[in-house]
Amino acid sequence: MASASIGGLLFSSAALIAALSLSAEGFVAPSSHASLARSYAPASDSSPSALYNRQARRKDKKKKKKRSSLIVGDDDDEDNAPAANSQSYKKQEPILLGGGEIGFDSEVGESKIPVATSSSSQSSKSKLDQELSGERIAEEGIVGESVTSAASVSDMPLEPGMMQPDVTTIVTDPDTGIARIQQGKYVMDKVTGKAVILSSLGPEYRLAQMFPGVTPEVREQYRFDWKTVTVPEMVEQLKQACTVPLKNSQTGKEWLGVPPFPQISNPAVDFVLSNRDYLGHRMKKALGRLKLRSQSQFKKEEAAELRELWKHFLLLEDHISAPFRQIVLNAETVVGPNFGNLDMKSYCNGELFERTANYLVLKSMVAHWEKKYNDAMELDALPDDESAFMAQLYTGDPKRYLPDPPIIFRLAEVSRITSMAQQMVKAFVEEEELFDDLPAEVKFIESALSIKGGTALRQFMLEEFCPNENVDPASLREGLKRLYQQMFNMQSDPYGDLTMTLWNLCVATSVGTDEARDPYEEYIANVKGTKYENNPGFFQTYTFNHDKNSLVRFLDSSKSIEKGTAGSAEDVSRQIQGEALQLLGFSFGGGGSPNPATISADTDRVEKDYDVPEDRAIGRPHMMGWLDLLGDEELTGGKKEEFEADKWEEVKS
Repeated sequence: MASASIGGLLFSSAALIAALSLSAEGFVAPSSHASLARSYAPASDSSPSALYNRQARRKDKKKKKKRSSLIVGDDDDEDNAPAANSQSYKKQEPILLGGGEIGFDSEVGESKIPVATSSSSQSSKSKLDQELSGERIAEEGIVGESVTSAASVSDMPLEPGMMQPDVTTIVTDPDTGIARIQQGKYVMDKVTGKAVILSSLGPEYRLAQMFPGVTPEVREQYRFDWKTVTVPEMVEQLKQACTVPLKNSQTGKEWLGVPPFPQISNPAVDFVLSNRDYLGHRMKKALGRLKLRSQSQFKKEEAAELRELWKHFLLLEDHISAPFRQIVLNAETVVGPNFGNLDMKSYCNGELFERTANYLVLKSMVAHWEKKYNDAMELDALPDDESAFMAQLYTGDPKRYLPDPPIIFRLAEVSRITSMAQQMVKAFVEEEELFDDLPAEVKFIESALSIKGGTALRQFMLEEFCPNENVDPASLREGLKRLYQQMFNMQSDPYGDLTMTLWNLCVATSVGTDEARDPYEEYIANVKGTKYENNPGFFQTYTFNHDKNSLVRFLDSSKSIEKGTAGSAEDVSRQIQGEALQLLGFSFGGGGSPNPATISADTDRVEKDYDVPEDRAIGRPHMMGWLDLLGDEELTGGKKEEFEADKWEEVKS
């Protein structure tokens, strides 16, 4: 999530209300991302529509011509259109498909709704219907997406009759024997190993858990001077705050160090909270790179200490953000099942912390589905031939290539969900009882994203928003960054798009202030060359001896396919299969006998160093070995890893 690009723009209060039947004017399509935020106006008769005439698109595909935007006309004008213009009007008239193939053919007037045969059993909900009702898409062996949460092929779905665990656990798939994740009902606090407990002292305390802070005295003690502080100074201060007296209960030895996992200290929590807007994910990256830098210079003790501090900081971040994640998870269970219900007060009302979480879920939902809409638009505009083969592969969610995709990705269906998500956010914002007392940094999101350009945004913040909300600009900027750090600890799908938008707001509002200074840049952006002496974040990478039958060697041995000379996808497939047969002794399609040339008569011989192709080696050294410097400690944290097989004993007869 370090990218600074905006995955999906959020819509401001200018988004239009439309009925679920999707009057085409109700959907405002995301535009280009050239500026930080956009203002949106109602779609007029001359504006592009998100919905397209499917029949016209198919004709365009046959002709292999670029699709043009269609002009939306009023439904009432259809019968009154002049007969002479009927043919041209049909090409512009959108069919409100409602998802999938539902709708009517403009030429023959026959319904495209599938007709059940006598042998059909009672049909289940379609994927779109499941999404629109706030349910997860049900797929065998896969956790499908919902409007507020992403699909996951790694998560283990619940079996019929199985109760959802309290916290996320690791289970073994009985069909494959592979360990998979089973999501729990509650967020687990890694420090306690149990579900997060929200305060029972009242809603004000839960809001404090959601946006934690420290007393002014503690803040004064630990706060960085951002005008002059450097990354080494921040790392050293973090290390000092995390260091506590330790004692070996068996030997009596005492020393100072970072507490063993999963223990943390109050001073460490206070330090991180005092500088939450300055630490967060950029400190995570900096610590990781510094650890790799020391490792690449074969400074084992220093690398081990940095790894210990790095992992402890990750634990602190997880612990501090756990209540926020739990409150947002609770909000998902409120918003998701009520998708499409524009009576927001009937289910989004509640205490301030609850309404804040509901808004963040709604706004994240809009950003996520707008990104999916942009992907669907791009895919729909690509030519249906071999020239766009690679673009089709890397555009959009790759889960659509699964045999039975657990996601919604087609343009007509995505546009319908996106439109309703926009309407729900607009309805929430228009309810003063729900929106008007939200935290200033949260309300600023809604106002800021309707303003074009960074200069205009900062002027609005200084002259209108801050005076109206009775907050000073520095406090608002700090609040935005703290919110960003909390959001960064959410799962990237579906919260990543809103999180990246928040980061862009943080950057734009800091221009011209001391907060615009970024001491992390030279450590994590690799902008100062490839030498240890002038790049404080540099570490030397190297190439490996890959196994003869590895995929890396296979790809290295493949013939170069220059752009424009690859031919059809079938030609590429035949070439790759032929090389796989030559290299590995089998074909991807199955069948065929092993290639005797790939079978070594002497399996015990030591292979010589692999000669890495220069275009991939790019001058890097070979087999430096520093990634193995910490040995098993890299995986086990210095503890000997125990396996069940280690306890086995030989049975003597």
